[in-house]
Amino acid sequence: MDNNQGFAPRQMFQGNWKCSGCGTDITELPFEPAEGRDIFCKDCYRKNRQSRGNY
Repeated sequence: MDNNQGFAPRQMFQGNWKCSGCGTDITELPFEPAEGRDIFCKDCYRKNRQSRGNY
């Protein structure tokens, strides 16, 4: 079964960034980050999202 659910594949952006949470290297993101904005790895993003709770 196709898990794409009718969406086009997401464009990935290549670069050399550091996670704002833990400092790990990030080389690929599903968006082009704006300069000066925090960027989080998958683990830190998940932790931040869980700590905010469900609204």
